[in-house]
Amino acid sequence: MSLPDVICELIHLRYLGVADTGLRHLPSRISNLQFLQTLDASGNRFEGMTDLRKLTSLRPLMGRFIGELLIGDAVNLQTLRAISSYSWSKLQHKFLKNIRDLEIYDSGYVELTRVRLNLSSISKLTNLRALTLRVPTFKISSEAVVFHMDMFFPNLESLTFSGTKLEEDPMPALQKLPRLEDLVLEDCDCSGVKMRISAQGFARLRKLALFSVRLDEMWIEEEAMPSLMHLNLINRLGPRTKLMIPDRFLALVRGY
Repeated sequence: MSLPDVICELIHLRYLGVADTGLRHLPSRISNLQFLQTLDASGNRFEGMTDLRKLTSLRPLMGRFIGELLIGDAVNLQTLRAISSYSWSKLQHKFLKNIRDLEIYDSGYVELTRVRLNLSSISKLTNLRALTLRVPTFKISSEAVVFHMDMFFPNLESLTFSGTKLEEDPMPALQKLPRLEDLVLEDCDCSGVKMRISAQGFARLRKLALFSVRLDEMWIEEEAMPSLMHLNLINRLGPRTKLMIPDRFLALVRGY
């Protein structure tokens, strides 16, 4: 499918929804839509270059941007989903400071262009509220920013890892996030990892969910996560995780 030419003549258009239409390319004439505020192309994969530099009014931008994504003055951009690690590595992150919702997506389909995710590039997004990482591997402690998580991510409220191999326990770093309320790990491989959440860790966390996560041990200290309301530990893959958790969480545990 291609975008009809007539749409690019609607110069006062504010919203364009073409989700799940099989669209693979956005024409250069889309630059005519300089008042466009929402572009929802969710479910469509853009493998080549996508040039949106003249669409400076965009707020939500959604699609699977595998090839290079060109964004100009993105001061208004608040939502960017989903962008490959390759596309993300090509952006000028200093112009994306107002992004609140970001999803970075990789799969076997983009293996040849995959770039190892650099946590420091995300740390420039100080207004970020929700972050989803669908990447094959991730190692938090390899970044110096881990020692200042509370400073670099002061507003992060929701964090999701999906399909990711975590090479070490991420909890010592993540529990420093001052406003984190939702933490989800789904289909992650943490084989050989022993997760530990310290006393006073995750002060504002309300939901902790581990779905189909390969994990050896989970140890939660007595005074950890004082605000927790939902604890979902569902493991249908491999051996059951050894749990060492306070009695007050036993009524919340699901899946074990």
